[in-house]
Amino acid sequence: MRLVLVILCWAATALGAAAQGGGDPRLAELRERIARRSTAEAVSLADRIADEALQAGSPGTAALALRLVGNFHLMEERLPQARAALTRARDVAQTHGLVVPEQAAILLLSRADALEGRADAVTPMVLQALDVLERQQAPHEELIWAYSQAATALLTTGVHGDVLARGVARLTPTDRFAPACSLWQSWGDRNFNTADYGEAHEALTKALACYEALGERADTGRVLVSLGRVQRAHGQLDAALALYQRAARLQEAAGDLQALLQSLNAQAVTYDRLGQTARAEHLYRAALARAQRAGLERYEVFLRGNLAGSLLLAGRFEPALAELREVLRREKQPYLRAVRLRQSAQALRFLGRYDEAFAALAESKAILPTAGFEDRVNWLTNHADLLARTGRLDEAQRDLDEAVRLIEDARSRALASDAARRGYGETTQGVFAVAIDVAMRRGATTNALELAEQARARALLDLMRDGSGQATAVVPDAAAMRALAAQLASTLLVYWVGADHTLAWVIGPDRITAHRLPAGETELRRWVQEAAGSGNVPGAINAALLGGPSLRSWRALHRALIAPLAADLPTDPGSRLTVVPHGPLLHLPFAGLLDTRGRYLIERHTLHYTPSIAVLAATVARASGEAPAAALVVGEPTALPRLPGVQLPPRLPYAREEARRVARRFGDDARLVLGRAATERAVRAQVGAAGWVHVATHARVSEEATAPSYLLLARGTGEAADDGRLTADEVRSLSLAGATVVLSACRTALGRVTGEGTLGFTRSFLAAGARAIVATTWEMPDDAGLRMMDAFYAARAGGSSVTAALRTAQLRQLRALRAGTLTRKVGGQEIRLPATPLLWAGYLAVGVP
Repeated sequence: MRLVLVILCWAATALGAAAQGGGDPRLAELRERIARRSTAEAVSLADRIADEALQAGSPGTAALALRLVGNFHLMEERLPQARAALTRARDVAQTHGLVVPEQAAILLLSRADALEGRADAVTPMVLQALDVLERQQAPHEELIWAYSQAATALLTTGVHGDVLARGVARLTPTDRFAPACSLWQSWGDRNFNTADYGEAHEALTKALACYEALGERADTGRVLVSLGRVQRAHGQLDAALALYQRAARLQEAAGDLQALLQSLNAQAVTYDRLGQTARAEHLYRAALARAQRAGLERYEVFLRGNLAGSLLLAGRFEPALAELREVLRREKQPYLRAVRLRQSAQALRFLGRYDEAFAALAESKAILPTAGFEDRVNWLTNHADLLARTGRLDEAQRDLDEAVRLIEDARSRALASDAARRGYGETTQGVFAVAIDVAMRRGATTNALELAEQARARALLDLMRDGSGQATAVVPDAAAMRALAAQLASTLLVYWVGADHTLAWVIGPDRITAHRLPAGETELRRWVQEAAGSGNVPGAINAALLGGPSLRSWRALHRALIAPLAADLPTDPGSRLTVVPHGPLLHLPFAGLLDTRGRYLIERHTLHYTPSIAVLAATVARASGEAPAAALVVGEPTALPRLPGVQLPPRLPYAREEARRVARRFGDDARLVLGRAATERAVRAQVGAAGWVHVATHARVSEEATAPSYLLLARGTGEAADDGRLTADEVRSLSLAGATVVLSACRTALGRVTGEGTLGFTRSFLAAGARAIVATTWEMPDDAGLRMMDAFYAARAGGSSVTAALRTAQLRQLRALRAGTLTRKVGGQEIRLPATPLLWAGYLAVGVP
C-alpha cells in the first residue's frame, strides 16, 4: 500500500462580520475581490479600509480587513505577505483590547507556521488561543471557526485528534455555516486516517450536506474527494473515480484551482491503483503544469511527490528517486516528508541500495512516530520487505505480525456493505503476500497457511455467518483445518499464487505439509487460459476434431500443481480432494490435469472446491439439518429480456428436455417451470421451499467490476425484481435453506477474480444459504451438457453424493470419448468427438461434498 493523497483542506475563515466591526460595506467589496482572486485590488482595498477605520476609531473593522487579506495570502501560499498582514491584524487587535480578533489572527498565523513545518512549536499558542476564546464565551459560529483553524494548524501534531473532538462536540445538527462544514470534514478525514471508516463516512456525509446547503461548489468537491478516499480504501475504485470526477467538475466551474488540483491528483492515484500508470502519469503532469503556471509551490511539490510514487508503481525506480530527492529538498511539511522518505526507501530497496533504504525509513519514522493506520501499515510492510531481503527474517515477521494485527483491527470497522468489505480485503492482499512469503522462508509453514486463510473470502464469510455484514467470522487455525479434513474424509489442497512462485499446503487429518512450487502467476495464467481454449471453446473443440486435442497445458498444470505433492496425496481410488484455489487457479477445473501416464486427476480422485477453508467449515455447519425434499427445476426460459446493444442468445434445443428429465427424477416433489413461466418472480416465490434447484438456461458472466453477471430468465413485469435478469447480487437475497444448486449454464463458475475469490454465482449462492453448487467454467455444447446431466442424476439416484455423482458423470463421458462412441454430424458425416477435457472437465462442485 502507498499513501499518495493528502487533502490540503483549508477551512472557511471569516468570522461573523457584525461581531467584528463588519458593518462597513467595503468589507463586502473586499470579500468579492478576494473571491475573484484580484490580488492587487484586494490588498490595496484592505490597506485603505484598515487605515481609514483606525482613523475613524473602528479598530475591529481594521483588524478584520487585515485578517481577510492575510487569509487570502495564506490560501494562495504567499506566506511572507500573509504573515505581514496577519501580524498587523494581531497588533491592531491587541493594542485596542480586542481579545477575540487578536486570537483569530494568532490562529491564522499558526497556520502559516504549520505550513513551514513548525506545527509543534506553535501548538501551545494554538491551545491557549482556544482557551481564551472559550473563556471569553465567543459566539458559537466564531468558536467553531476557531476550532476549524486550530485543527488545520495542528494536523501533524499529537493533539490534533483531541482538538478536533472538542470542536465537533460543540457542533449541532442544524449548523449550516462554512466552518461547521469544515469541521465535519476534518473529523471525517481524521477518522479515515485511524481506519474508523464508518465514522468517517458518517461525518463526511454530514459535511457534504452542509456544503451543498450553502451552495459551496468548490468545498462540496473537497468533501467528495474525501468520500472517494473512503471508497478507495475499500477497493471501490470505480465509485471513487466517479466522486473525484464529479468534484473536479464542481471545482472547475467554481474557479478553485487548488481544490481542482486535489481532485486531479485523486483521479491519478486511482488510475495508479487500477494499474493504468500511463494515464495516471498524464494526469499528474497536467496538474503539475497548472500548479507551476499559477505559482502554487506547495501543490507543485506535493504533485511531484505523487508523480514519483506513480513512477515507482511503473517500475521506473531511478526517475522516481530523482523526483523524490528534488521533492525532499523543498518539502517542509513533516507528514509529507515522512511519506516521501518512505517512497525513497522503496525505490532504493528495488535498486539494491539497502543501507540507504534503511536510513530513509528510519528518518521517516523519526519524523512521524505516531503515524495513522495506512502510513503505519505501509511503513511496517516496507521495512519487513527490506529486512527479508537482507536475511533478517525473524525481525521481518515481527513487523508483519504487527501490520496484520492493524489490518484485522481495522477490518472490524470497515463499512458494513459487502462491496466495501470485499474491497477492503483486496487492498490488503499485498501485505498478506509478503507476510506469507516471509513465514514460509522462516520455515513457519503452518503460520503461512493460517495467514493465507486469513487473506481469503472474508467478506463472504461475514455474509454467511449472520447476514448482517458485521465482521464476526473466525478464521480456523491449523488444528481446525485438520479436524475439517477428518470430518469430510478429505485431503485439502490449499494454494497461494505469487508473482514468481506458488505455495501449496496438503492438509490431512494428521499432518500438514507445505511446498514451494516454481510456477508463478504469469505462467499459470497462460496455461489456464490455453487449457480453457483461450476464450474460444467451440473453436478449440473444432480444432480438436480436425487434429486431435491439445493436452500440453493440462500436462503442464499437472506437472506444476499436482506432481510435486504426489507423495502427500492419498492413493485410494476415488479418494476426495478439497481444492482451495487462488488467483488464476480459481478458473481451473483440476479434473482435467493430466499426468505423465495419461491419467486425468478425476480418474484418481473425487474433487470439490471452496473459496476458503473457513467458508467450507461454515457451509458444513449450517448444512447439518435436513434439506427440503422439493425440487425447483427451471428450463429454457423464453421471452428473454431485450437489452440495448446486447444480442439475444440462440435457443438451447436440449435445455427444455434436460429440465423435464431432471424433474422426472424427483417425481411428485418437483416443480417444473418452463418457457414464459420461468420468470424471476416465479423463481423467487418457489426457491425458498426447495432443497434442490436446477437451472438450465443462458448465463452472462462478467469478469469486470462495472458489469453484472446474470442468469437469463423469462421477461416478467419489467420491474427490477422481475426483469428477466437474475443477477449474482440479487441471488444473495434468496433464501435457499441448505439447497443444492445445479447451474446448467455456461461459465457459471467464473467471475471477477479478487482476493475475495471469484465474484460470481457460486459466491452468491453460498451467501444465500446453498450447501453445494454445481457450475461450469466454460461454454459447454448443449448436447454434451444433456449427457452430463443424465449421468449425474443417474448417479445421484443411486445414492452418490454431489461430488461422487459429478465424478461418475465425468468419467462416463471420458470413457465414451475414448471409446469413440460419441459423435457429431458435420457436413452430413458422423465425426467422432475428441477426448478433450473441454467436453467433460468444465463442471465443478463447490461447497459441501
